[in-house]
Amino acid sequence: MRRPAAALVVERLVGHYRRTDGLSWMYGQGSVITGLTEDSDLDLILVWDQDVPGAPTMPGQSKLTAHGQLALEQSYVDGYDVDLMHIPRRMFVTWISELEGGDGWSGMAWPLPIYVASGLAESELLLDPTGLGTEYRTRVQTPAAPVVAKVRRQLEAAAPGFIKELRRSAERENRWLHAHLSVELQKLVYTAWFLFEGHYPPFPKYLPQWYERFGMNREIQRLEATYWACRDLTEGTAALESLTAAVLNLHDR
Repeated sequence: MRRPAAALVVERLVGHYRRTDGLSWMYGQGSVITGLTEDSDLDLILVWDQDVPGAPTMPGQSKLTAHGQLALEQSYVDGYDVDLMHIPRRMFVTWISELEGGDGWSGMAWPLPIYVASGLAESELLLDPTGLGTEYRTRVQTPAAPVVAKVRRQLEAAAPGFIKELRRSAERENRWLHAHLSVELQKLVYTAWFLFEGHYPPFPKYLPQWYERFGMNREIQRLEATYWACRDLTEGTAALESLTAAVLNLHDR
């Protein structure tokens, strides 16, 4: 964390939860914790041995909102908006198991397991009395081979069809369909790119900073910038095709 004030808030909360029974581990993630920005919420994760709390747990006033088996607790502490996610350990274990089996990276589920793994990989462990936090953080430092293979197969299989339909929609100036197809292919391409570079893909925010931190392939960064600079549908399709080919080639090196 860059700002001493943020570190003091986190230290205060860690001291509070250190005395809590039933807590498996606690970690911090997100843009402030990882030093990407100083102007954002503090994102803290508490993993519980059993069910998540049914009432607010933070010192002072906070709001607890249940999301199925999860709970989001929000408060304002010493100048920072704090978002604290409560997760039962069995659910966390399920997410990581899904990824290690090749799933948990597609769809609209929230929170998506692949983003959970990415956040944990770059996180700061704050409390870990049993060592389980360290164990799981170690497991997500490198993407699981089954998920890398599954994403590669899907991108290889789907890319030709996407490109064909993108060309057709560009020729017909069907902009809405073109945008929809582009987003679907983009998600596959970005997911594959990070996995092939040895990282679970982070939530798609602050991507340029993540490229720099991870030392991502410069040529692919150039192709990505070229793609986003396109204003013509036909040129954009060609640029996305080049970007897709470069990402697939990255895996084959």
